[in-house]
Amino acid sequence: MIHVLLPLDVFRVAYDVAVGRPYSKLEELLLRFIAEDQGEGRVFQEFREAFQVHNRLLIEGLVTLLREGWVAMVQSDQDIRYVATSEGLLTISRSRRPASLRVQRRQTSVVREMLSCQLATLSDLEVLSAKEVRRKTNRGAVSFALRGRHHRKTLNGGETEWLLPRNADEQQWIRRIDNNAKLVRGKYYLPLRVDLEEGTVLGLSGNWSHLAPLVLEETEQQYQDLAVGSDAQERFDRMLQEWEKDRSHVRRSSRSPGLRAELATMPCTEAALSAGDSRRLAERALERATGHALIVASQLDGDQAARVNEVATGLQSRGVSVDVLWSCADAEEGLRKRLLNVLGSSRGRATPGKMFFNKTPTDAMADFVLAATDDGPVAVVGAGLLSGTAQDHAPSPAVLIDDVRGLSTLALLAAGWWQESPDDNAELAASRWRHLAEKWVEEAALSQAAPGVEELEDSLDLSAALLPSPRSSEDGGSSVSLLIGAQGAAAREMAMPSDGPATHRLGQPWEPVQVTATADQWVVGVDSRSVSALSFRLRGRLAADLWQQAGVEHDRAGAADRSPS
Repeated sequence: MIHVLLPLDVFRVAYDVAVGRPYSKLEELLLRFIAEDQGEGRVFQEFREAFQVHNRLLIEGLVTLLREGWVAMVQSDQDIRYVATSEGLLTISRSRRPASLRVQRRQTSVVREMLSCQLATLSDLEVLSAKEVRRKTNRGAVSFALRGRHHRKTLNGGETEWLLPRNADEQQWIRRIDNNAKLVRGKYYLPLRVDLEEGTVLGLSGNWSHLAPLVLEETEQQYQDLAVGSDAQERFDRMLQEWEKDRSHVRRSSRSPGLRAELATMPCTEAALSAGDSRRLAERALERATGHALIVASQLDGDQAARVNEVATGLQSRGVSVDVLWSCADAEEGLRKRLLNVLGSSRGRATPGKMFFNKTPTDAMADFVLAATDDGPVAVVGAGLLSGTAQDHAPSPAVLIDDVRGLSTLALLAAGWWQESPDDNAELAASRWRHLAEKWVEEAALSQAAPGVEELEDSLDLSAALLPSPRSSEDGGSSVSLLIGAQGAAAREMAMPSDGPATHRLGQPWEPVQVTATADQWVVGVDSRSVSALSFRLRGRLAADLWQQAGVEHDRAGAADRSPS
């Protein structure tokens, strides 16, 4: 057993947390009733006669409107009258239910380890600074540290959203995340205890337990370079023993070891198995686009670029502006130029919509389409979604998602990828999808029923609310989780236990797609070790349906192979 240090980057992330709700139907009607009076204002008796509800409900509604500044109280002779303010008149002039919104500015520290770029909050870890190590051992921390494999100095806000603290009991949500997280000066490390003989690693947080194989591999490779067996190592071991003893009485992790480690988990409404069905699912989603659409394509080739350009041209002709973010497996300059020529072949045409694409291949290894529609955002996530018809029967699963909060996280993630692009005007695309992400999550939060709204509306015998309640899922409990980088690899390992006849790894006849499937779940993504590789995990009825469909297709293919020619 030896002690090693896992190198970390620490970022200071600024973000806005919001809490709000739509006002109840009664509160809205009170405001409109007051605004309709063109005289000196309404007295309380008028509210009692008009609404015929308990005084308590009327008083609570009026207090809410007074606090918001939409209604004022004025003295007229012996009466207290209620009048609408200019802000109140402006509020009711809009076509939607008035809503309350409170925003707070916050900061938190997020840690990223340098082996696979996984994230955690600083409060969940017990870290050491390089200064502490040198002070106690008279040696630099690098003597005991593993070598970092990734040295990224920027942080994608979309990857941090699920880590940022908020109060679930108060229904708070993350409204905005600054795109320029500050890298904290200095070097920081997570102490680990590694046993190469037993193949164990102690000290990893619950979110990072899947990093154990990487730590073991790196420790074994660096064993001769680490200060093992030296006087410095003995001082280092004593320092850590004292440090762990002191810290065990000071602070305990605020999160449970079972905390989820994915970008977002949301309901899934539809899934497809073959590449052809997945492509048609993506095209159907894009047909609903109004305003803006995003196409993210990994490992782009000439045929796929032509199909992307064809789809984008069709969207432009309908007045939809399209952003295309692409990467390719081969960064050879000739291929890059050919892809750019194909993507830009329609630029001279006069169309109501615009098209923007990156000139430099991005590091993002993901395949999805995301569209803003009149009914909210919709996305299809898979691999090689806009491929040619030659691979139509290859297994390339995809999922359709229309969960607003989850897709706001996906849009924020894409905005971060655009932000990292060195191309001119990439910031415009980043700002566009960051703004849409903020807009979607706020509208979703404010469309939820207000506390007590059912009681008030029942009292008024109203037939329908102004805003529709969230649509219930009809997919039998199916859910999809978005995974980034090492999260996807860990999910594939967990989905494939070494024993049990019920498990089966689907083949990969179409190279870019990596599929791991059981009767209970599917893990699908691009076949890449990139830290920006996006995968999804599908569970529930749709996963079982795909499993059955895959078995039918497998049996059909086997029967065809056995049939006499």
